[in-house]
Parts: sequence; C-alpha cells; structure tokens
Amino acid sequence: MTESPDAFEKRARAFLDAHLPPRPARTPSDRVALLEEIDPEREAGTLRAAKRWQGLLYDAGFAELDGERADAFAALLSRYDAPDLQPLLVGLHIVAPAIRAHGSDDLKRRYLRPLLRGELTACQLFSEPDAGSDLASVRTRAVRDGDSWVVTGQKVWSSGAHHADLGEALVRTDPDAPKHKGLTLLLVDMHAPGVEVRPLRQMTGGASFNEVFLSEVRVPDADRIGPLNGGWTAAITSLSSERAALGGTVDAVPPDLVERLAEQARRRGVLTPAARARLGRLDAALTAAAQVNRSAGLDPAAAASISKLLVNRALALAVEAASAVLGPSLAADLGDGDHAWAEFLLGAPALRIAGGTDEIQRTILAERHLGLPRDPR
Repeated sequence: MTESPDAFEKRARAFLDAHLPPRPARTPSDRVALLEEIDPEREAGTLRAAKRWQGLLYDAGFAELDGERADAFAALLSRYDAPDLQPLLVGLHIVAPAIRAHGSDDLKRRYLRPLLRGELTACQLFSEPDAGSDLASVRTRAVRDGDSWVVTGQKVWSSGAHHADLGEALVRTDPDAPKHKGLTLLLVDMHAPGVEVRPLRQMTGGASFNEVFLSEVRVPDADRIGPLNGGWTAAITSLSSERAALGGTVDAVPPDLVERLAEQARRRGVLTPAARARLGRLDAALTAAAQVNRSAGLDPAAAASISKLLVNRALALAVEAASAVLGPSLAADLGDGDHAWAEFLLGAPALRIAGGTDEIQRTILAERHLGLPRDPR
C-alpha cells in the first residue's frame, strides 16, 4: 500500500527527531562560504559524519527519494542540524547514476549499495590538462592486458580525489577511432599502485580540487562502466547527473541569504532603492532556480542545464549584491563576521564553472534539445 503524504511526513519527522538536533539559531559569524578553507582534521571529521549520516538515510529508506517526497523531506531536514553530504556528492549523484544506467549486473551488485550508503567515496577523472572544455580530447590511454586494463595519463580538477576510494575515469582504448568513439569508462581503485593525487590550491585558501597522475594503473575489465569504446555515452549520463546535482546547489546557498544581505545593508545605512532592487533580482533568481529543480514534465537533461544556468545567474547576482553592500570590509577581518563573506565571493566562480560554464550549458540546450545547428568545431 502506498504511504500517504501525512504518514510519510510523520515517519520522516520521527526519524529526524531521533538522529539530529534542531538547527541552531544563526549568529553573525556564521560561515557563508561555498568553497572554504578547511584543515585536514576537520575535513576528515566532516567526511566521517557524512558517511554515518548517509548510511542512516539509506537504511531508513530516505536516501533515494524523488519528486514531492524529496521536497517534503528537504523541507523537514532544513529545520535540523544535519551533517554536510558534500563529500559524497560525486559518488551519490555522478558515479552511481552511470553505474545504474550502464553498469553490468555484477558492477551494480558490488558498487551501488556501498556508494549509496556512503561506505565508498568517489571522484571524477574526466578533465585533462590542455583540453579545456573538450572532455572528449582524452589522452589518458588504457591498454588491454588479459582481464585488465593498464591505464597511464593525467587528470585534473578532480574534486575530492584526495579522499576518494574510486575514480570514474574516461580513458582512450582505441587511438585510431574518432575521438568520441574510442573512449571507455572505467572505475579506478584510487588506492591502487600507480595512483598519485596532488592538491590544487584555490584562491579561497582551500584545496577542493586535485590533479591525478595514473602510472600503469591496473584496472580489471570487470570494473568497466558500459561497453568497450562506448564510454562517451556512459560519460554523458554522469555529466547530465552532475549538472542536475550542481543545479541543485541552490540548496547550498544559505536559505536566508537575501535577508542576511538586507540586514547587512540596513546596519550600514545603505539599504537604498537601488540596493533593494538588487536584492529583489537576487531573490527572484534564487526562486527561479529552486522552482526548476521542482518542476515536473521537463526533460531531465534539459532541466539540468537550465537549472545550472539559473544557479549561475543567482550566484553572479549574489556576488554583485554582497560586493555592493559590504564594500571594503570584505578585505579585512574586523571580528564582526563580515569577513566570512569573502569566502563566498572567492568560492562562487569555481562553483559557476564546475559542471560546465554558461556557454557550455547554452550549447547543450541549443544542439541537443532545440535542434539548432551545431557550433563549428
């Protein structure tokens, strides 16, 4: 029998009450960073908490909700002080969908449950140096050796690779085929011999991204996602899921962002008509981005690109509003909590680029969903 909305809400509330404290009242020093500097000990603690919480969600049946139930659960969860699941985002929302859609039954059996429970973490090994946004320009080679592949190459901009157990790697298995045809998607053991991860320091001071060197790393053919030389199709599934997940990062923006900026403007005496108009545009952009995430009837791939565009627009407006309101105080920590906004401004550009720039999203919508002529390449 289908559970009624009231019964679902009652069960969800009981679960949350049993496992989480209420969300504490906000203080002026609350962090608003999108990508913040975090020391290794704190990062390890965040990862442990995320794994434990995801395991509880999975076991209780709240890890794979969609539609109205996902919205209802998110609304309830917003009232509680829940662990941050960001360290598990790639495994949950990028790698798992590709395995579910293209993996063999054996691959699904071995990896889906551990990923969805948070037991395994994952990273994406797609981008390469000098390739820019052309993900199909893959130079990392995989050569067949019996029942395994020997992988050699370099990947870059891999979020969370420094704590990942698995790497979803797009590799070239047929160097003579057209660039989109000779690719295969493999799951790499990030603890295997030959894997080296080096952090990339970003302007926020943190190191969320990494470059990964693969030196004759052996990968069993049983850990292949999708058909041999058919990796581009499987990769598109991951990329679409990534856009959807990053489009959903509107939820990562503080829910009271507009209110907090208005409060800052009021305190400084700069809540002018122009400032009110700027905050109004920001509020409208955040509302639009959230609405697309909840819309029914849209093609999921198109919705992902639209959502990503709207989130990027909201982030740009948020940076503009924060800069106008806070002004020079962004550059100095005066002990009143204002300097926390500097990390918001420094982290926003990376989040806007992640998962594809605005230009890439518009090209996807134009070519794949509107049937417009392809850009010359």
